[in-house]
Amino acid sequence: MKRKINLIISILCMAIAALLWIKPGGKENWPWILIPVFFCLLHLFLPVRVTKKTETSVPSTVSEETPTELVLLNENDCRIASWNIYGKNGIVIGRDTGENHVTVNLDHTVYASMIDIEHAVLNFSGNDWYLEDISSQNGVSVQKKDGKKYRIAYGKPCKLEMGDRIHIGLTRLQLL
Repeated sequence: MKRKINLIISILCMAIAALLWIKPGGKENWPWILIPVFFCLLHLFLPVRVTKKTETSVPSTVSEETPTELVLLNENDCRIASWNIYGKNGIVIGRDTGENHVTVNLDHTVYASMIDIEHAVLNFSGNDWYLEDISSQNGVSVQKKDGKKYRIAYGKPCKLEMGDRIHIGLTRLQLL
């Protein structure tokens, strides 16, 4: 695409140079004709830099122990749905009513009635994920790999690790 734009600019510059040359008295103003010719040659032979866009900029310090996926589990610990969290900074967990914006929409889960519109938030900072309860009525808790379960207090973020289970009401999510 950039190459096509450079070609169009070159053609326009040559057209301007030709118009300056053929106008009456144009041959005496040859220094002014060199300017569009110079820009034409510059755009014709200008190297085209192609850069790949990435969705988000992720620090190169992300380790293999950093979770990259959030999985919705059923009662038998089977996957129902999953969300890619790689490269994200913040993730809002709740129910999407159309008036709000949630990243992880749990509106169609079995226990959706126990999930607030904006129930919890996951934040990525310093190569770690943190879970925070954002004033939910039915609470947020984390079950660590050792089996211990901790209730998250409002305004007190909890550091998460790979394999931790997040309980939003009675709905279970796991970081993988």
